[in-house]
Amino acid sequence: MALAVDRHVAILTGISLSVVAVKALKLFIKKRQNNAPLPPGPVPLPLLGSVLSIDACEPWLTYTKWSAVYGDLVFVRSLDEEMVVINSQHIAEALLDKRSRIYSDRPYLATLEPYGLSINFSFIAYGDEWRLCRRLFHQTFRPESAAKFRPMQIKRARDIIVNLIDDPENYYDHFATFSLSVVMSAVYDYDISARDDPMVQTVIKALVPGLTLITPERALMLKTFPFLLKVPDWCWGSSIKRSARGSTERINKMADMPFRYVQEHMADGSLLARSSMVAENLQRMETQDEAFKPVFENGLKKAATTATIASYETTAATLMVFFLAMVLYPEVQKRAQAEIDLVVGKERLPTFEDRASLPYIDAVLRETWRWQPVVPLGILPHQMIWPVLKMAS
Repeated sequence: MALAVDRHVAILTGISLSVVAVKALKLFIKKRQNNAPLPPGPVPLPLLGSVLSIDACEPWLTYTKWSAVYGDLVFVRSLDEEMVVINSQHIAEALLDKRSRIYSDRPYLATLEPYGLSINFSFIAYGDEWRLCRRLFHQTFRPESAAKFRPMQIKRARDIIVNLIDDPENYYDHFATFSLSVVMSAVYDYDISARDDPMVQTVIKALVPGLTLITPERALMLKTFPFLLKVPDWCWGSSIKRSARGSTERINKMADMPFRYVQEHMADGSLLARSSMVAENLQRMETQDEAFKPVFENGLKKAATTATIASYETTAATLMVFFLAMVLYPEVQKRAQAEIDLVVGKERLPTFEDRASLPYIDAVLRETWRWQPVVPLGILPHQMIWPVLKMAS
């Protein structure tokens, strides 16, 4: 990855002066048109802004340092992109939750379409397609529906314990299997095998490299220099184009394989029509207008794939953080085990019904989320649907 980045930087340094001049003029005009006061932030370099100061792999570390200097709102300019970094939960809730009608849009990321990542509807702009996907998603994953997944979660929790005891070396594969098992059952009525399941491996191969590409910092270069996607394969610097093509193929396979599984099993009658999110909505699609069916099916595939992605990236990462915490802080592990032994005993394993009686376990879980957030910057940056100007009093 470092070698590829070095090559890309070398390409950028060779950009002609005419391109630089055009961008300089664009920034000058934009600055003259927008004289509204902005939050404090790092002093940008001419043309480049603060792009060289941001850690492209872990940008949240840079933003955390800046928040200590500039406050809860930090204005950052990188090349021709401008953004405000929110470092306060109170401000984030006030703007992104309570005023979501204004701030619910998503900015364009140049990596989404070329890398096949627009299959995740949480990445797409606010509009009719987004509303359709969100409606289909929430029909299955409403908060009040969580209880119906508990029997499957308990069953899979037992499976992961056995797998970790029998094969501790491949612990990450066990985490991935567990994180996908419940969602694949709910979305596709697919029963994941305990180990080496082909669909689990397909998801891992698609998402492990893909999730590192969705940060604005990585997308900025591709937006600024889109010609990198048109470089011939034989030409030096074509690695971006090749990696984009490979990512799209893996993402499409991840989305298509379980979707076809449902369609084929519905066709031969071996899958009940209302046994999963996809099956239920495919049956409902038959009542739709012919012109709307392709739109509905595409939205359903995006909603289903988004559920898979969300479950994999958050649950598996949280398990990794939890195991790390237990290794680094054995005294916490000892106290947590003592609480379980006291409340549950040693004749059975904990269930959801025991959670209210396990306050220390609940605190450990919450601290795991706080200590190492699995998505420090959220899924994607937010973007205003229409301009907002607030003058300082």
